[in-house]
Amino acid sequence: MGRTPRHAKVWPPLHRLGRSAVIAWARGVNGMAVAGRANIPDDRGCLVVCNHLADPDGMYVGAALPGCPREVIHLVTSRHHDGAPFVRGVLLRLGLEPVRTDGSEIAALRHARRVLQRAGIVVIYPEGVPGYSARVQPFAPGAGWLALTPGIAVVPAAIWGSHRVMRGGLPVGHGPVRVAFGQPVGMDDLTGSRDQRVREATGRVRADVQRLVSALAG
Repeated sequence: MGRTPRHAKVWPPLHRLGRSAVIAWARGVNGMAVAGRANIPDDRGCLVVCNHLADPDGMYVGAALPGCPREVIHLVTSRHHDGAPFVRGVLLRLGLEPVRTDGSEIAALRHARRVLQRAGIVVIYPEGVPGYSARVQPFAPGAGWLALTPGIAVVPAAIWGSHRVMRGGLPVGHGPVRVAFGQPVGMDDLTGSRDQRVREATGRVRADVQRLVSALAG
């Protein structure tokens, strides 16, 4: 894989192999179903904002995305990268960008914005930690900050059933797992200061994510 990158830098062969394995497992064992995949545009950057239901969410959401050849990264809490250097290198090559919770996450957000500007896909889970319920927890403002990137699509997403597969790092069942992508959320009409627009964007997309989660869990 070569030298370990500073930020997530997808190595296509590893990403394709991992994605194919997850798809086979998710369909065969977890009965994964996907709705709204057509809401992910293929001609511009796309920020996918998803609830965080359980630890394996990223695997299923990644497998649910269109299989087009484009850059895809997931913003995840940095604890996933705290192991051996080799493990960190593999995670970065798979597209998992670590976000720290001590207020120093701006470097990760800037990297994510560059990916969006290159017409890539960025997946963010703004709740930060698994909620294990249909009630979406408060979002970190990083989601709103990225949502204001000019020219991108902001797509709300929801996952349900992953909490019936794994909980606290331990297997608990087989699902089924469902993922849904909603209609892009408009941001062009937001006004006010930068902070005001970030807050409004964060709240707007959280409301759409909650609607999607409620529909899946219903």
